[in-house]
Amino acid sequence: MSTGDDGGRRCVWVVDDSPLDSERVRRTLEAEYDVRVLRDGSVVLEELAHGAPPDVLVLDWMMPGVSGIEVCQFLRSPRGGNSSVAILMLTVHNKTDQIVLALGAGANDFVSKPFSDDELRARVRSLVRSKELLERAERAEASLHKLLSNAPDALVAVDADGVVTYANAEATRLFDRPAHTLAGQRLESLLPVPAASLSAETSSFADVEIGGRVVSPAVRLMPQDTGAATTILSLRDVTVRRKAEERRLDFYSIVAHDVRSPLSAMLLRAEMLVQGTRGELPPTVVTDLRKIQGGIHSLMRMINDFLDLAQFEGSSYRLNEQELDFCWVVECTIDELRPLADARKIALAHTLPDQPVTLWGDSRRLAQVVNNLVDNAIKFTEPGGRVAVAVERHGQDVMVRVEDSGAGIAPDELPTLWDRYVRGRTTAPGTGLGLLIVREIVEAHGGAVGVESEVDKGSTFWFRLPCMDQPGIS
Repeated sequence: MSTGDDGGRRCVWVVDDSPLDSERVRRTLEAEYDVRVLRDGSVVLEELAHGAPPDVLVLDWMMPGVSGIEVCQFLRSPRGGNSSVAILMLTVHNKTDQIVLALGAGANDFVSKPFSDDELRARVRSLVRSKELLERAERAEASLHKLLSNAPDALVAVDADGVVTYANAEATRLFDRPAHTLAGQRLESLLPVPAASLSAETSSFADVEIGGRVVSPAVRLMPQDTGAATTILSLRDVTVRRKAEERRLDFYSIVAHDVRSPLSAMLLRAEMLVQGTRGELPPTVVTDLRKIQGGIHSLMRMINDFLDLAQFEGSSYRLNEQELDFCWVVECTIDELRPLADARKIALAHTLPDQPVTLWGDSRRLAQVVNNLVDNAIKFTEPGGRVAVAVERHGQDVMVRVEDSGAGIAPDELPTLWDRYVRGRTTAPGTGLGLLIVREIVEAHGGAVGVESEVDKGSTFWFRLPCMDQPGIS
């Protein structure tokens, strides 16, 4: 028994002026379908004009008055508007011209007279299955359309040429334009997002302002069976969130400023005491003051780390990017750390490539990356050890490796070493944010970080950055 998705039996109309043939078709199909017999084409057209169509229409080609082929042509025409009815045409045996004409007129299949009951049932079942699949696809499409229409984010579909093909209700509100005026527009006319940048399967872009609202664009590339691709652009309204982030960062900045000011004053007074402004102090007192100074410096580094991390996590943060000589950044940073290495009796060496390495990036932040990694290597290397910094070109990238001869890191600590508040060496002072900040800066420049280590054999921290020939490409 053939039933629809709602549990009801499928309906088949048999249209044939021969009572013998129509009765035979009825008996063959009635066990599986609700079968209705009609005698000529004009009756079919009248019934279709006033009632629901059948699932399958079995049409005899040769009928007086309105023939089967004329019924088929009318139903498939814009005036007939019944493209969903599956049509099975009954043709005269070996009449190839009838078969070609029937299929060209829109018939889904044909059976040549005389036909067997099994063949008729098989062809009707095939048409019913096709119709069920089509109905499921249409329902899925309608559900998807409803989902997109009611999505809380503005959604815009863009074809491979960068032309808008769909905009949901939220998009029309965001752009304050009817959907039909958005369709056909080039993406660049609506957003500062070039169509060429939508080639990645998934990507995101900096916030943009539309009609006084701050939105965060995100892209998803949807490959199609035809080989072309449709891009879905999601525009999430983040106005309230960004304002909250700005207030949070302002609060952090105020707190950091208010805390650093008295700490700076304490450092100054301690240094004045060490210098003897209040008279000569016993060596034990000078030693204690130096420890106090070291503690204050640690507190200030913690404050700076927390503030840096808060800035990186705020979506409004932007790198101050420009074309720069990366080798110069590395050399300057190492020179600043050399006194620390000398004081700890650590051999600090570095190697640079013969050719200049030009990057498009934030020189201050990249110097912070090198500083954090080399400073850590010096701190965790025993006196008499060595720290080596190597800068190498690898194709279109530059690789920086910071190798130390310290105690190394246990294998179970390596996977979480770049996480928040994690310190891979248990004696490490500070907040454990240094490596997290390194990762945030490197990834913001389109790079990657990593570490290799063996206990008692030292560690090698590395990061990779893309070399860019043209300013402005990131």
